[in-house]
Amino acid sequence: RIPIMIKVYCLVVAGYIFLGSKLGNDITTAHNGSLFQPKWLRMNYIQYTAMGDAMAWMGLELALICYMTYQRWPSLGRHSPGIPGMKWYLQHLINFGFSLVGLYLVYAARNFSRKPWQCAETDTGICADPRTEEAFSTLKMAL
Repeated sequence: RIPIMIKVYCLVVAGYIFLGSKLGNDITTAHNGSLFQPKWLRMNYIQYTAMGDAMAWMGLELALICYMTYQRWPSLGRHSPGIPGMKWYLQHLINFGFSLVGLYLVYAARNFSRKPWQCAETDTGICADPRTEEAFSTLKMAL
């Protein structure tokens, strides 16, 4: 599970860097703020990936619990060595619960904003992202 998520995190970082690279359309990859001061699409991207991360961990934990229950159902009542017991299930249910709570917190505190088309060439004046001023309060649940 962990190597898969490390690869996904590397892909997410690459996507975040691309959003400020100016290698694509001006509306999608230009004027999205710097690496540590995100604006527009970068700000939305952080929130979307935080929700996606929580859903991915919930899915992995649920698949693991279901698979182990299916495979070990006949021996759950026995105390054989190497058989996951209730402590193992409780640990993974707690992991699932933390992911669910994290998803709820990020979803409840989300603040998405669409970049106006007239702002493809600039990010000053009316094109300034109002969420940048309070970036930490916008992203505190996602971080």
